This record gives sequence, structure tokens and C-alpha cells, in this order.
Amino acid sequence: MAPRIVRELLSFWKSLVFLLTPLFLCPLPIYFAYTEYSKMAACAYAVIIMAVYWTTEVLPLAVTALLPIVLFPMLGVQSSKDVCINYLKDNNFLFVGGLLVAVAIERWNLHKRIALRVLLTVGSEPRWLMLGMMSATAFLSMWISNTATTAMMVPIAQAILSELLKEKGMDNPEEKNILAPDEKAGKFENEEDIKLKEIKMEEGDHDFVEDDTTVPEDQVPTLGSSVDKGDKMGKGLLLCICYAANIGGTATLTGTGPNLVITQAVDTLFPDGPGIDFVTWFSFGFPAMLLALLLAWIWLQCMFLDCRCLLGCIKQRGCKGRCKRDRDNAAYKVIRRQYDELGPLSFPEKVVLLHFVLLVLLWFFRDMKFVKLENKRAAGWTYFFVKGYMTDAATGIMVAIFLFFWPSKPPNFMCCRRSRDTRPAKPAPPILDWATVHQKMPWSVVILLGGGFALADGVKVSGLSIWLSEAFTSLAGVPPAVIALVVSILVAFITEFTSNVSTASIFLPIVGKMAEGICVHPYYLMIPATIACSFAFMLPVATPPNAIVFSYGRIKVVDMARCGFMLNLGCILVLTFAINTYGIPLYGLHTFPSWATCAAGAVTQLGPANVTMLPANVTLG
Repeated sequence: MAPRIVRELLSFWKSLVFLLTPLFLCPLPIYFAYTEYSKMAACAYAVIIMAVYWTTEVLPLAVTALLPIVLFPMLGVQSSKDVCINYLKDNNFLFVGGLLVAVAIERWNLHKRIALRVLLTVGSEPRWLMLGMMSATAFLSMWISNTATTAMMVPIAQAILSELLKEKGMDNPEEKNILAPDEKAGKFENEEDIKLKEIKMEEGDHDFVEDDTTVPEDQVPTLGSSVDKGDKMGKGLLLCICYAANIGGTATLTGTGPNLVITQAVDTLFPDGPGIDFVTWFSFGFPAMLLALLLAWIWLQCMFLDCRCLLGCIKQRGCKGRCKRDRDNAAYKVIRRQYDELGPLSFPEKVVLLHFVLLVLLWFFRDMKFVKLENKRAAGWTYFFVKGYMTDAATGIMVAIFLFFWPSKPPNFMCCRRSRDTRPAKPAPPILDWATVHQKMPWSVVILLGGGFALADGVKVSGLSIWLSEAFTSLAGVPPAVIALVVSILVAFITEFTSNVSTASIFLPIVGKMAEGICVHPYYLMIPATIACSFAFMLPVATPPNAIVFSYGRIKVVDMARCGFMLNLGCILVLTFAINTYGIPLYGLHTFPSWATCAAGAVTQLGPANVTMLPANVTLG
């Protein structure tokens, strides 16, 4: 009787978590209700409730992000009017502007053309094919949805694998019926939902491609060993896509949600600081992304391919023909056929490509802080406008608006009409329309970001941020590099179980105040913590790209966990290397900024050796 009751209660575990979490935590605000810490306790109460709800997903993530609108006014932390402002901040529209351009890229298949062009360039030899897939996926993930990029790349990979294995006769006859993707394989918390059942899978994806070298009959592998090798190869080619999608999003400010969370967290916690814009983030994130991507490529080869000839392949020698880029085999023909089916570059693709390049150039040259003019203003096209008025968000929205106006066909009236064009003159539909945006835009992510911004603002207004900075003064004697490494590892492993946006929303305000508590530059801890939110390689539920790849039925959880664990650690080491080398001069991390407050009373200078200097809250020379 008792076990049955327990089982029935456990089946309602989400309802129990939803109801009991506020009840168990209510002593916190009640105990401090009439003290000077009442606001801090009330804010901490709301933060912990949201952390539990985000972690367990008892409510949809975007719905949990709306809780500050209810909890902060009820608990006396902030008025509803002040809380709601956070949901439509400048950084929200930076995200919206970038996504609108990404929707146009997806609508006209420009992203598929770019991906196939990269694969044609690298050839169809397995290790170079893997590099091509990772490069294309990472580049596209810098600008468009990680989920959409993965959903597009995986069927391409399946088709290539299928033809490779059919050509070599190493397909598994017992595995011809491939399972359809399972929509419930993972959560899609920070991108638009992808209907996985619509992603077509090619027959024979459990195949393997061998080299073209001739071997003696007594050395010909058995069917079982060939299939095992083929399965291993297929796992590697699928995992490289989801890993590259996660890594690629770290390079740009609009690439993934946590990158936008840090911009607003910095603006909220340190309003007098310079902030983080597209260029300052890209200058650090892009080189770190390249290093992490290279590491992932090498590690995946060691895990799923023969890494003994890796150096020989790089040098184009010593692998006995195994590294040939054969452009006559079936796999290359599949890529070529899919590319040819796209036809020549169409007019809409040219228009979208033009706007995309224009947007990137406008972001890069908006405010060139490294070029100072006589009036101490930075060079850039915003020089001709009021200082500080034209932000990255305004730039993105401006380019996106043009896409709703620009026609998707060349004009055919008056002098623009071609001599053989007999069609009646009429307006062409625009490159982008609202119906397409409504279908593809992940509005839930905008709300999720707003919830994170509201959380950071509440932590500051309530005074909880000051209490946190004072609480962390006990860590002042620990080397900052060790703290940064520990924070990155902690965040990377927590985000395996929670949304990366919600993880960043919870931890970044805490990490920012931790930096003030130990008197190091806030960016030194916040930037690694932000990027570490995207290093979720171990579990299918960690990110939408992981879930998409896992849903195809080839990869087991143990495969992803075994490969992802070491990759997690490796990418964190790359991140630690980056922040302690070129990150220091890039952001001026060797000095404690005047726009932050040192709570420990002594400043820790970053460099070859940690030097403690007095007084606090000064810029070190």
C-alpha cells in the first residue's frame, strides 16, 4: 500500500516541487521581515525559488522568467512598473534584431548554401569532412539559431554517411530501419522548438567509410568489426555538429543567450562602466572559439577516428593514402548534388547576404574605441550622431527593418524592365514578412532574457549584491586564476542540467559581486563564467543541439557523457588560457577599475604574480 502511494505521489513530483518550494523557503523572508536585511532576504527568497523552478522545469522556462513581475512587488523588493521595464531592455532588441536577420537567412536557404560550399571545399575524407562540418556549423551558429543550424546540418551528415557506406558495402543489414527522432529527447529552452519528426533521416546511417587502399584478403575486416567502426564513425560525425553549434555561439554577442545576459548584468551592476558591445566581445570570444573548436576536432578524432595518423594528415603525408580527398566518391557526389539543387545564387539570397555583411560591418565599425579623435570621441560611423544614442541594438533593428521593405524579386517596371519580360508590373513580396517571423521567432527566449535582467536588477536594488560582495571577501587570499577556473568548472557542469540562459541569469550577478569581494576586475570572472554556460557537452538535455543529435537514436547517453566530460574540461582550460593571456590587455584586467568597488580593502593585480596594493577602488598603474 505504502509503495503505491509513494509512486503516485512521485508521479506528481512537479506539482509537489511547485507548491512545496515556496513553503519550505518562507522562513527566510519571515525571519528577516523587520530587520535591515528584509529586502535582501525577500530578494534571495525569489531568486532561490526561480533557481529551483528553472532547474526542475516545473514550469516552462519562459513562464518562470515572469515570476519577478509577481514576486518582487509582493515581497516589497521593487514595484511592478520597475520590474517590467527589464523585459524590454536595449539588449533584448539586440537579440531580436540579430534573430530577424537570421530568420531571413533561414527563409532563403542561404545557410544551407554556405554549409554545402564549405563541405565541397574540404572534401569527403572523414577527418576533413568532420572539420568542414564543424567549421560550417560553428560559423552559422555565430549568427543564427544553434538549434536551426543543428537541425539543418544533421540530415546533410546522414545523407553523406549513407552514400559513403553504401559505396563501400559496409552498411548494417540489421539496422536499415532507422528510428524516427524522439521529440522528447531533450528540452529546447533557449531556441525555437524544432519539430524533430520533420527532419528526414537517410537509410543506412549506421555505416562506415574506409579508405581506398587495397588490403590482403586475410586482413579484410569482418562485417561485425566494420559495422562497429561505422557506428563509431557515425557517432563522431553527429557529435561534432552539436558540439560545434554550442562552441560557435560563444564567438558573437548575439550567438547565444548567456552572452546577452552578461551585457545587461554589467550595465546593471556597474552602470558607470564602459559595458560590453559587439566588438569588445568578438575580440575575445572569436579567438577562444577557434581554439576550442580545434581542440574539439582533435579530441573527436581521437575518440571516434584513428588519431595515430593525425599529424601525418595535417602534413599531408604518412597515412598511406588514408587522408586523400577523393572527389570522385559517392559522398562527395551527394554534397555536390545537394549544392547543385540549390541552383545559382538567387536574387533573394544576394539581398540577404548583402544585408548580413552590412550588419556585421556596421557592428564592427560602430564605435572604434582604439581610434581616438581630437575631441576624445572614438572613431566610427556613430560619430555623426549623438554620443551613446546609436547602440548595437539600434543597428540590428535598422538592418532588419530594411528586410521587410526590400523586394524578393528584381524590379520589372519602367527602365528596370527587361526587354523579354512581358509580365505585368507589380510589387514583389518582401524578403521578410511578419508571418515568417511569427513562425520562426523564439519569443520565449526574449522573455527568458528579460527574466534574467529583472533578476539582476532586483539583486542590485535590494542590496543583496552588496551583501554578496562582502561575503566573498574571505576569498581575497585565493589566487584569482584559481577562483576563475573553479567558477568556470562549476557553471559548466551546472548548465548540463539547466538552461544556459537561466544559469547565466542566476550566477552572473553573484560572480560580479564576488569579483568586487576579492578585488579583481569583474570581467575576469564574469566573462569565463558566461562562456562556460555554453560548454554543455555531456548530456542530451543540456542544450537543444545535443537533444537533436541524441534524438536520432544512434548515440547513447554514455557516449555523449564519456566524450563530453573531457571536452568540457579541455574547453574550460582553453578559456582559462585565453582570459589569462590576451584577455588581460584586451580588457585591462591587470587593473581594478574605478567604476567598481573593492570590498576587501586591497586590490589584487593580475600578472605574472599577484600583487596586493592599497588603497581600494583605484585604477592601478
